[in-house]
Amino acid sequence: MTKNTFPKVTRRQALKTGATAAAVGAAGPALTGTAFAGSVEDRIIAAAKAAAPGGVDVSGMMWSNYQVATSGAIKDFGDATNIRLPKIMDISTFEIPQRAMAEALSKSPEFDFFHVDSNMIPSLASAGLLEPLDEYMKKADFKINAVGNFGKFMTYKGKTYGIPTDGNVMVQFIRKDLFENPDERKAFADKYGREMTWPETWEEELELMNFFTRPDDNLWGSANLRDRGSSLVWWYMYLYSAGGFPFTDDMEPNINTDEGIYATQTFLNVKSASHPEAAGWGTPQMIPRIINGNAFSCQYWDGIIALAENPAKSKTTGKWTYGEVPGSKFSGKLIKRSCSTPVVSMLVNKHSPDKEAMAYMAMYMGTSGESAKIVGDRVNTFHDPWHVDHFKPGSLPEKTYTPGGMEAIKKNLQVTTPPIYLTGMLEFETELKRNISEAYAGDKTAKQVNADTTDAWARSIRRIGKRRLKEELETYKSLMPTIDVPA
Repeated sequence: MTKNTFPKVTRRQALKTGATAAAVGAAGPALTGTAFAGSVEDRIIAAAKAAAPGGVDVSGMMWSNYQVATSGAIKDFGDATNIRLPKIMDISTFEIPQRAMAEALSKSPEFDFFHVDSNMIPSLASAGLLEPLDEYMKKADFKINAVGNFGKFMTYKGKTYGIPTDGNVMVQFIRKDLFENPDERKAFADKYGREMTWPETWEEELELMNFFTRPDDNLWGSANLRDRGSSLVWWYMYLYSAGGFPFTDDMEPNINTDEGIYATQTFLNVKSASHPEAAGWGTPQMIPRIINGNAFSCQYWDGIIALAENPAKSKTTGKWTYGEVPGSKFSGKLIKRSCSTPVVSMLVNKHSPDKEAMAYMAMYMGTSGESAKIVGDRVNTFHDPWHVDHFKPGSLPEKTYTPGGMEAIKKNLQVTTPPIYLTGMLEFETELKRNISEAYAGDKTAKQVNADTTDAWARSIRRIGKRRLKEELETYKSLMPTIDVPA
Protein backbone atom coordinates (compact mmCIF):
# COMPACT_ATOMS: atom_id res chain seq x y z
CA MET A 1 0.00 0.00 0.00
CA THR A 2 1.10 3.57 -0.60
CA LYS A 3 0.25 6.76 1.17
CA ASN A 4 -1.53 8.22 -1.83
CA THR A 5 -4.01 5.35 -1.93
CA PHE A 6 -6.39 7.19 0.39
CA PRO A 7 -7.70 10.75 0.03
CA LYS A 8 -5.80 13.28 2.10
CA VAL A 9 -8.90 15.24 3.04
CA THR A 10 -12.46 14.27 3.79
CA ARG A 11 -15.61 15.89 5.01
CA ARG A 12 -14.57 14.95 8.54
CA GLN A 13 -11.46 17.13 8.34
CA ALA A 14 -13.68 20.07 7.49
CA LEU A 15 -15.67 19.41 10.64
CA LYS A 16 -12.60 19.21 12.88
CA THR A 17 -13.09 20.84 16.25
CA GLY A 18 -11.04 21.17 19.37
CA ALA A 19 -13.95 20.91 21.76
CA THR A 20 -13.68 18.36 24.55
CA ALA A 21 -16.64 16.23 25.51
CA ALA A 22 -17.68 16.07 29.14
CA ALA A 23 -17.39 12.69 30.79
CA VAL A 24 -20.69 10.86 31.10
CA GLY A 25 -21.96 9.20 34.24
CA ALA A 26 -20.25 6.13 35.63
CA ALA A 27 -21.38 2.70 34.48
CA GLY A 28 -23.71 0.62 36.60
CA PRO A 29 -22.56 -2.08 38.99
CA ALA A 30 -20.74 -5.06 37.57
CA LEU A 31 -22.79 -8.17 36.87
CA THR A 32 -22.56 -11.17 39.12
CA GLY A 33 -23.87 -14.60 38.29
CA THR A 34 -24.55 -15.84 34.77
CA ALA A 35 -23.29 -14.02 31.73
CA PHE A 36 -26.74 -13.74 30.20
CA ALA A 37 -28.49 -11.83 32.98
CA GLY A 38 -28.95 -8.07 33.18
CA SER A 39 -28.33 -5.47 30.51
CA VAL A 40 -25.94 -5.96 27.62
CA GLU A 41 -23.56 -3.47 29.24
CA ASP A 42 -23.59 -5.55 32.44
CA ARG A 43 -22.93 -8.74 30.48
CA ILE A 44 -19.98 -7.19 28.65
CA ILE A 45 -18.53 -5.86 31.91
CA ALA A 46 -18.87 -9.28 33.56
CA ALA A 47 -17.17 -11.02 30.65
CA ALA A 48 -14.41 -8.41 30.63
CA LYS A 49 -13.75 -8.87 34.34
CA ALA A 50 -13.50 -12.62 33.84
CA ALA A 51 -11.03 -12.13 30.98
CA ALA A 52 -8.85 -9.63 32.86
CA PRO A 53 -9.59 -9.96 36.62
CA GLY A 54 -6.92 -7.46 37.63
CA GLY A 55 -7.61 -5.07 34.78
CA VAL A 56 -5.15 -4.06 32.08
CA ASP A 57 -4.04 -1.05 30.07
CA VAL A 58 -4.64 -1.29 26.32
CA SER A 59 -3.58 0.91 23.44
CA GLY A 60 -4.43 1.54 19.82
CA MET A 61 -4.62 3.86 16.84
CA MET A 62 -7.45 6.36 16.51
CA TRP A 63 -7.67 9.75 14.83
CA SER A 64 -8.07 12.55 17.37
CA ASN A 65 -11.25 13.74 15.62
CA TYR A 66 -12.92 10.50 16.71
CA GLN A 67 -11.43 10.33 20.19
CA VAL A 68 -13.48 13.08 21.81
CA ALA A 69 -16.91 11.52 21.32
CA THR A 70 -15.71 8.03 22.33
CA SER A 71 -13.93 9.17 25.49
CA GLY A 72 -17.02 8.89 27.69
CA ALA A 73 -17.69 5.24 26.83
CA ILE A 74 -14.01 4.38 27.22
CA LYS A 75 -13.90 6.01 30.66
CA ASP A 76 -17.11 4.31 31.81
CA PHE A 77 -15.80 0.93 30.73
CA GLY A 78 -12.49 1.55 32.45
CA ASP A 79 -14.16 2.60 35.69
CA ALA A 80 -16.27 -0.57 35.69
CA THR A 81 -13.57 -3.07 34.67
CA ASN A 82 -10.18 -1.41 35.27
CA ILE A 83 -9.49 -2.10 31.58
CA ARG A 84 -8.26 1.32 30.56
CA LEU A 85 -7.03 3.14 27.51
CA PRO A 86 -4.56 5.68 28.90
CA LYS A 87 -2.93 6.57 25.60
CA ILE A 88 -3.99 6.48 21.95
CA MET A 89 -1.73 7.03 18.96
CA ASP A 90 -3.32 9.89 17.01
CA ILE A 91 -3.16 8.98 13.31
CA SER A 92 -5.53 10.03 10.54
CA THR A 93 -8.10 7.39 9.63
CA PHE A 94 -6.69 7.48 6.12
CA GLU A 95 -3.14 6.80 7.29
CA ILE A 96 -3.98 3.98 9.72
CA PRO A 97 -4.40 1.28 7.00
CA GLN A 98 -0.75 1.58 6.00
CA ARG A 99 0.37 1.48 9.63
CA ALA A 100 -1.92 -1.45 10.38
CA MET A 101 -0.56 -3.42 7.44
CA ALA A 102 2.96 -2.82 8.69
CA GLU A 103 1.86 -4.21 12.06
CA ALA A 104 0.43 -7.25 10.29
CA LEU A 105 3.67 -7.96 8.48
CA SER A 106 5.68 -7.72 11.70
CA LYS A 107 3.05 -9.55 13.78
CA SER A 108 3.52 -6.84 16.37
CA PRO A 109 1.51 -6.96 19.61
CA GLU A 110 2.17 -3.28 20.33
CA PHE A 111 -1.32 -1.99 19.49
CA ASP A 112 -4.43 -3.71 20.78
CA PHE A 113 -6.86 -2.11 18.33
CA PHE A 114 -7.09 -0.13 15.11
CA HIS A 115 -9.94 2.33 14.61
CA VAL A 116 -10.22 2.28 10.84
CA ASP A 117 -12.51 1.94 7.83
CA SER A 118 -14.25 -1.45 7.79
CA ASN A 119 -13.48 -1.66 4.07
CA MET A 120 -9.98 -2.62 5.19
CA ILE A 121 -11.25 -5.74 6.97
CA PRO A 122 -10.63 -8.12 4.01
CA SER A 123 -7.07 -6.90 3.52
CA LEU A 124 -6.15 -6.86 7.20
CA ALA A 125 -7.87 -10.16 8.01
CA SER A 126 -6.16 -11.85 5.05
CA ALA A 127 -2.84 -10.50 6.31
CA GLY A 128 -3.44 -12.23 9.64
CA LEU A 129 -3.80 -9.06 11.73
CA LEU A 130 -7.40 -9.22 12.94
CA GLU A 131 -8.95 -11.24 15.74
CA PRO A 132 -12.41 -12.72 15.03
CA LEU A 133 -14.84 -11.41 17.64
CA ASP A 134 -17.67 -13.94 17.43
CA GLU A 135 -16.47 -16.07 20.37
CA TYR A 136 -16.31 -13.03 22.66
CA MET A 137 -19.64 -11.71 21.41
CA LYS A 138 -21.22 -15.05 22.27
CA LYS A 139 -19.78 -14.97 25.80
CA ALA A 140 -21.36 -11.57 26.42
CA ASP A 141 -24.51 -12.32 24.41
CA PHE A 142 -23.77 -9.22 22.32
CA LYS A 143 -25.04 -8.62 18.80
CA ILE A 144 -24.40 -5.82 16.32
CA ASN A 145 -27.94 -4.46 16.03
CA ALA A 146 -27.63 -2.33 12.91
CA VAL A 147 -30.17 -1.08 10.39
CA GLY A 148 -30.56 -3.24 7.28
CA ASN A 149 -27.45 -5.10 6.15
CA PHE A 150 -25.12 -2.53 7.68
CA GLY A 151 -23.86 -4.92 10.36
CA LYS A 152 -22.52 -7.26 7.66
CA PHE A 153 -19.91 -4.61 6.81
CA MET A 154 -18.13 -5.88 9.93
CA THR A 155 -17.86 -9.44 8.62
CA TYR A 156 -15.54 -11.33 6.29
CA LYS A 157 -15.84 -14.97 5.22
CA GLY A 158 -18.54 -15.56 7.84
CA LYS A 159 -16.62 -14.10 10.79
CA THR A 160 -17.06 -10.78 12.60
CA TYR A 161 -13.97 -8.60 12.77
CA GLY A 162 -15.22 -5.16 13.75
CA ILE A 163 -17.59 -3.15 15.92
CA PRO A 164 -18.93 0.00 14.24
CA THR A 165 -18.77 3.39 15.90
CA ASP A 166 -19.97 5.29 12.83
CA GLY A 167 -22.92 4.87 10.47
CA ASN A 168 -21.72 7.19 7.71
CA VAL A 169 -24.18 6.84 4.84
CA MET A 170 -24.92 9.06 1.85
CA VAL A 171 -28.19 11.02 2.20
CA GLN A 172 -30.04 13.23 -0.28
CA PHE A 173 -29.89 16.96 0.50
CA ILE A 174 -32.30 19.40 -1.20
CA ARG A 175 -32.75 23.10 -0.48
CA LYS A 176 -36.28 23.20 0.87
CA ASP A 177 -36.67 26.96 0.54
CA LEU A 178 -36.01 26.74 -3.22
CA PHE A 179 -37.79 23.44 -3.78
CA GLU A 180 -41.01 24.66 -2.16
CA ASN A 181 -41.01 28.17 -3.68
CA PRO A 182 -44.22 28.57 -5.79
CA ASP A 183 -42.54 30.74 -8.42
CA GLU A 184 -39.70 28.26 -8.82
CA ARG A 185 -42.12 25.36 -9.09
CA LYS A 186 -44.13 27.09 -11.82
CA ALA A 187 -41.02 28.01 -13.79
CA PHE A 188 -39.75 24.44 -13.56
CA ALA A 189 -43.08 23.01 -14.75
CA ASP A 190 -43.14 25.44 -17.66
CA LYS A 191 -39.61 24.42 -18.70
CA TYR A 192 -39.72 20.66 -18.24
CA GLY A 193 -43.41 19.88 -18.64
CA ARG A 194 -43.69 18.13 -15.29
CA GLU A 195 -44.24 19.08 -11.68
CA MET A 196 -41.24 19.59 -9.45
CA THR A 197 -41.14 16.43 -7.32
CA TRP A 198 -38.64 14.65 -5.14
CA PRO A 199 -36.19 13.03 -7.59
CA GLU A 200 -36.84 9.33 -7.87
CA THR A 201 -34.16 8.83 -10.52
CA TRP A 202 -30.76 10.31 -11.30
CA GLU A 203 -32.23 11.76 -14.47
CA GLU A 204 -34.94 13.60 -12.58
CA GLU A 205 -32.36 14.94 -10.17
CA LEU A 206 -30.17 16.19 -13.03
CA GLU A 207 -33.09 18.22 -14.37
CA LEU A 208 -33.52 19.81 -10.94
CA MET A 209 -29.82 20.47 -10.57
CA ASN A 210 -29.54 22.05 -14.01
CA PHE A 211 -32.60 24.21 -13.34
CA PHE A 212 -31.05 25.62 -10.16
CA THR A 213 -27.58 26.15 -11.61
CA ARG A 214 -27.25 29.94 -11.62
CA PRO A 215 -23.61 31.04 -11.78
CA ASP A 216 -24.52 34.73 -11.66
CA ASP A 217 -26.08 34.10 -8.23
CA ASN A 218 -23.18 31.85 -7.12
CA LEU A 219 -25.67 28.98 -6.93
CA TRP A 220 -24.90 25.57 -8.40
CA GLY A 221 -27.31 22.71 -8.73
CA SER A 222 -24.90 20.03 -7.50
CA ALA A 223 -22.56 19.90 -4.54
CA ASN A 224 -21.57 16.30 -5.24
CA LEU A 225 -17.84 15.75 -5.05
CA ARG A 226 -16.08 15.16 -8.35
CA ASP A 227 -12.48 15.13 -7.13
CA ARG A 228 -10.34 12.09 -7.71
CA GLY A 229 -10.23 11.12 -4.03
CA SER A 230 -13.97 10.85 -3.43
CA SER A 231 -15.48 10.32 -6.88
CA LEU A 232 -16.12 6.60 -6.58
CA VAL A 233 -18.76 6.97 -3.86
CA TRP A 234 -21.13 8.40 -6.46
CA TRP A 235 -20.06 6.02 -9.20
CA TYR A 236 -20.93 3.05 -7.00
CA MET A 237 -24.42 4.43 -6.33
CA TYR A 238 -24.98 4.84 -10.07
CA LEU A 239 -23.67 1.36 -10.91
CA TYR A 240 -25.49 -0.56 -8.18
CA SER A 241 -28.78 1.25 -8.82
CA ALA A 242 -28.55 0.37 -12.54
CA GLY A 243 -28.41 -3.29 -11.52
CA GLY A 244 -24.67 -3.57 -12.12
CA PHE A 245 -21.93 -5.16 -10.04
CA PRO A 246 -18.16 -4.77 -10.58
CA PHE A 247 -17.36 -8.47 -11.09
CA THR A 248 -18.94 -11.62 -12.48
CA ASP A 249 -19.38 -14.73 -10.36
CA ASP A 250 -16.27 -16.07 -12.08
CA MET A 251 -14.33 -13.02 -10.81
CA GLU A 252 -13.99 -11.30 -14.17
CA PRO A 253 -14.31 -7.50 -14.56
CA ASN A 254 -17.95 -6.64 -15.19
CA ILE A 255 -18.04 -2.90 -15.86
CA ASN A 256 -17.49 -2.73 -19.61
CA THR A 257 -21.23 -3.32 -19.82
CA ASP A 258 -24.33 -1.24 -20.45
CA GLU A 259 -24.76 -0.83 -16.68
CA GLY A 260 -21.14 0.17 -16.19
CA ILE A 261 -21.16 2.70 -19.02
CA TYR A 262 -24.44 4.11 -17.66
CA ALA A 263 -22.76 4.64 -14.27
CA THR A 264 -19.80 6.46 -15.78
CA GLN A 265 -21.94 8.57 -18.11
CA THR A 266 -24.27 9.52 -15.25
CA PHE A 267 -21.24 10.61 -13.27
CA LEU A 268 -20.04 12.77 -16.16
CA ASN A 269 -23.50 14.25 -16.84
CA VAL A 270 -23.51 16.04 -13.48
CA LYS A 271 -20.67 18.24 -14.71
CA SER A 272 -23.32 20.49 -16.29
CA ALA A 273 -24.60 21.41 -12.81
CA SER A 274 -21.25 21.45 -10.99
CA HIS A 275 -18.94 24.34 -10.20
CA PRO A 276 -16.13 24.58 -12.77
CA GLU A 277 -13.57 23.95 -10.02
CA ALA A 278 -15.36 20.90 -8.60
CA ALA A 279 -12.79 18.46 -9.96
CA GLY A 280 -10.17 20.03 -7.70
CA TRP A 281 -12.32 20.34 -4.61
CA GLY A 282 -12.54 17.97 -1.69
CA THR A 283 -14.81 18.28 1.31
CA PRO A 284 -12.96 21.27 2.84
CA GLN A 285 -13.99 23.30 -0.20
CA MET A 286 -17.42 21.78 -0.87
CA ILE A 287 -18.90 21.65 2.62
CA PRO A 288 -18.69 25.44 3.10
CA ARG A 289 -20.59 25.84 -0.16
CA ILE A 290 -23.33 23.56 1.18
CA ILE A 291 -23.77 25.33 4.50
CA ASN A 292 -23.30 28.82 3.04
CA GLY A 293 -26.13 28.46 0.52
CA ASN A 294 -24.22 28.01 -2.73
CA ALA A 295 -25.76 24.66 -3.68
CA PHE A 296 -29.24 23.28 -4.34
CA SER A 297 -28.79 19.53 -4.14
CA CYS A 298 -26.35 16.73 -3.39
CA GLN A 299 -25.82 13.31 -1.93
CA TYR A 300 -23.55 13.75 1.05
CA TRP A 301 -22.43 12.05 4.25
CA ASP A 302 -25.12 12.17 6.91
CA GLY A 303 -22.89 13.88 9.48
CA ILE A 304 -23.23 17.07 7.45
CA ILE A 305 -26.87 17.21 8.56
CA ALA A 306 -25.71 17.98 12.09
CA LEU A 307 -23.43 20.71 10.75
CA ALA A 308 -26.03 22.19 8.38
CA GLU A 309 -28.61 22.36 11.19
CA ASN A 310 -26.23 23.99 13.67
CA PRO A 311 -27.06 27.73 13.59
CA ALA A 312 -23.67 28.61 15.05
CA LYS A 313 -21.93 27.14 12.01
CA SER A 314 -24.42 27.14 9.14
CA LYS A 315 -26.15 29.90 7.17
CA THR A 316 -28.71 27.43 5.85
CA THR A 317 -30.09 25.99 9.09
CA GLY A 318 -33.72 25.07 8.56
CA LYS A 319 -33.45 25.44 4.77
CA TRP A 320 -32.70 21.80 3.95
CA THR A 321 -34.86 18.77 3.49
CA TYR A 322 -33.39 15.26 3.57
CA GLY A 323 -34.48 11.99 2.06
CA GLU A 324 -33.73 8.92 -0.01
CA VAL A 325 -31.07 9.19 -2.67
CA PRO A 326 -32.38 8.89 -6.22
CA GLY A 327 -32.13 5.63 -8.09
CA SER A 328 -32.32 4.21 -11.58
CA LYS A 329 -34.84 2.41 -13.77
CA PHE A 330 -32.09 1.25 -16.10
CA SER A 331 -32.70 -2.40 -15.17
CA GLY A 332 -36.41 -2.10 -15.88
CA LYS A 333 -37.39 -1.45 -12.28
CA LEU A 334 -36.56 1.30 -9.81
CA ILE A 335 -33.54 0.46 -7.68
CA LYS A 336 -32.08 2.83 -5.09
CA ARG A 337 -28.61 2.38 -3.67
CA SER A 338 -26.80 4.58 -1.20
CA CYS A 339 -23.14 4.05 -0.23
CA SER A 340 -21.20 3.93 3.04
CA THR A 341 -17.51 4.75 3.15
CA PRO A 342 -15.61 5.12 5.33
CA VAL A 343 -17.37 3.07 8.01
CA VAL A 344 -15.03 3.55 10.94
CA SER A 345 -14.93 0.61 13.33
CA MET A 346 -12.94 -0.98 16.14
CA LEU A 347 -10.73 -3.83 14.91
CA VAL A 348 -8.78 -5.98 17.40
CA ASN A 349 -5.17 -7.06 16.91
CA LYS A 350 -4.89 -10.86 16.78
CA HIS A 351 -1.35 -10.66 18.17
CA SER A 352 -2.32 -8.67 21.26
CA PRO A 353 -1.95 -10.52 24.58
CA ASP A 354 -5.02 -8.57 25.78
CA LYS A 355 -7.18 -9.12 22.71
CA GLU A 356 -10.15 -10.50 24.66
CA ALA A 357 -10.22 -7.53 27.04
CA MET A 358 -9.94 -5.22 24.03
CA ALA A 359 -12.81 -7.00 22.31
CA TYR A 360 -15.10 -6.27 25.24
CA MET A 361 -14.15 -2.59 25.26
CA ALA A 362 -15.04 -2.44 21.56
CA MET A 363 -18.38 -4.17 22.21
CA TYR A 364 -19.18 -1.77 25.03
CA MET A 365 -18.84 1.12 22.57
CA GLY A 366 -21.30 -0.65 20.27
CA THR A 367 -24.15 -1.05 22.75
CA SER A 368 -27.35 0.89 22.25
CA GLY A 369 -26.80 3.35 25.08
CA GLU A 370 -23.08 3.98 24.68
CA SER A 371 -23.22 4.27 20.90
CA ALA A 372 -26.06 6.79 21.23
CA LYS A 373 -23.77 9.02 23.30
CA ILE A 374 -21.06 8.69 20.67
CA VAL A 375 -23.19 9.51 17.63
CA GLY A 376 -25.39 12.06 19.40
CA ASP A 377 -22.61 14.57 20.13
CA ARG A 378 -23.72 17.69 18.30
CA VAL A 379 -20.31 19.35 18.32
CA ASN A 380 -18.03 16.38 17.55
CA THR A 381 -20.01 15.09 14.57
CA PHE A 382 -17.58 12.44 13.42
CA HIS A 383 -19.80 9.48 14.28
CA ASP A 384 -23.21 9.02 12.69
CA PRO A 385 -26.28 6.88 13.61
CA TRP A 386 -26.36 3.18 12.70
CA HIS A 387 -27.90 1.20 15.60
CA VAL A 388 -31.59 0.27 15.32
CA ASP A 389 -32.22 1.97 18.66
CA HIS A 390 -30.74 5.27 17.48
CA PHE A 391 -33.89 5.79 15.45
CA LYS A 392 -36.28 5.33 18.36
CA PRO A 393 -37.80 8.53 19.80
CA GLY A 394 -35.62 10.07 22.48
CA SER A 395 -32.49 8.04 21.70
CA LEU A 396 -30.58 11.02 20.28
CA PRO A 397 -30.92 14.78 20.83
CA GLU A 398 -33.55 15.88 18.29
CA LYS A 399 -31.60 18.92 17.16
CA THR A 400 -28.49 16.95 16.20
CA TYR A 401 -29.89 15.45 12.99
CA THR A 402 -33.54 16.65 13.04
CA PRO A 403 -36.45 14.17 12.79
CA GLY A 404 -36.48 14.43 9.01
CA GLY A 405 -32.76 13.86 8.85
CA MET A 406 -33.00 10.77 11.05
CA GLU A 407 -35.73 9.33 8.87
CA ALA A 408 -33.56 9.93 5.79
CA ILE A 409 -30.53 8.28 7.42
CA LYS A 410 -32.58 5.22 8.36
CA LYS A 411 -33.99 4.83 4.85
CA ASN A 412 -30.61 5.13 3.18
CA LEU A 413 -29.01 2.67 5.60
CA GLN A 414 -31.57 0.12 4.40
CA VAL A 415 -30.13 0.28 0.87
CA THR A 416 -26.52 1.17 1.57
CA THR A 417 -23.60 -0.51 -0.18
CA PRO A 418 -19.82 -0.70 0.22
CA PRO A 419 -16.98 0.14 -2.16
CA ILE A 420 -15.13 -2.85 -3.61
CA TYR A 421 -14.83 -5.20 -0.63
CA LEU A 422 -11.89 -7.37 -1.60
CA THR A 423 -8.28 -7.90 -0.68
CA GLY A 424 -6.39 -5.74 -3.11
CA MET A 425 -9.39 -3.42 -3.42
CA LEU A 426 -7.13 -0.39 -3.48
CA GLU A 427 -5.68 -1.48 -6.81
CA PHE A 428 -9.13 -1.73 -8.35
CA GLU A 429 -10.27 1.60 -6.96
CA THR A 430 -7.09 3.49 -7.81
CA GLU A 431 -7.30 2.54 -11.49
CA LEU A 432 -11.01 3.39 -11.70
CA LYS A 433 -10.47 6.77 -10.04
CA ARG A 434 -7.72 7.63 -12.47
CA ASN A 435 -9.78 6.84 -15.53
CA ILE A 436 -12.89 8.63 -14.29
CA SER A 437 -10.84 11.72 -13.47
CA GLU A 438 -9.41 11.75 -16.98
CA ALA A 439 -12.91 11.50 -18.42
CA TYR A 440 -14.19 14.33 -16.24
CA ALA A 441 -11.34 16.48 -17.56
CA GLY A 442 -12.52 15.68 -21.07
CA ASP A 443 -9.71 13.31 -22.04
CA LYS A 444 -11.80 10.11 -22.27
CA THR A 445 -15.33 8.98 -23.04
CA ALA A 446 -17.39 6.83 -20.70
CA LYS A 447 -16.78 3.82 -22.94
CA GLN A 448 -13.02 4.39 -22.84
CA VAL A 449 -13.10 4.66 -19.04
CA ASN A 450 -14.79 1.32 -18.67
CA ALA A 451 -12.70 -0.44 -21.30
CA ASP A 452 -9.39 0.81 -19.91
CA THR A 453 -10.41 0.03 -16.34
CA THR A 454 -11.49 -3.46 -17.37
CA ASP A 455 -8.05 -4.14 -18.83
CA ALA A 456 -6.33 -2.88 -15.67
CA TRP A 457 -8.61 -4.93 -13.42
CA ALA A 458 -7.94 -8.08 -15.44
CA ARG A 459 -4.22 -7.61 -14.83
CA SER A 460 -4.80 -7.18 -11.09
CA ILE A 461 -6.96 -10.29 -10.94
CA ARG A 462 -4.25 -12.35 -12.63
CA ARG A 463 -1.64 -11.02 -10.23
CA ILE A 464 -3.68 -11.49 -7.03
CA GLY A 465 -5.17 -14.82 -8.10
CA LYS A 466 -8.70 -15.53 -9.24
CA ARG A 467 -9.18 -18.43 -6.80
CA ARG A 468 -8.38 -16.24 -3.81
CA LEU A 469 -10.58 -13.39 -5.00
CA LYS A 470 -13.52 -15.69 -5.81
CA GLU A 471 -13.54 -16.82 -2.19
CA GLU A 472 -13.71 -13.20 -1.07
CA LEU A 473 -16.31 -12.27 -3.67
CA GLU A 474 -18.96 -14.15 -1.69
CA THR A 475 -18.52 -11.81 1.27
CA TYR A 476 -18.68 -8.77 -1.00
CA LYS A 477 -21.93 -9.96 -2.57
CA SER A 478 -23.44 -10.70 0.84
CA LEU A 479 -23.16 -7.02 1.81
CA MET A 480 -25.60 -5.94 -0.87
CA PRO A 481 -29.11 -4.81 0.17
CA THR A 482 -31.93 -7.31 -0.19
CA ILE A 483 -34.58 -4.72 -1.14
CA ASP A 484 -34.81 -2.43 -4.17
CA VAL A 485 -35.99 0.71 -2.39
CA PRO A 486 -36.18 1.69 1.30
CA ALA A 487 -39.15 0.38 3.23
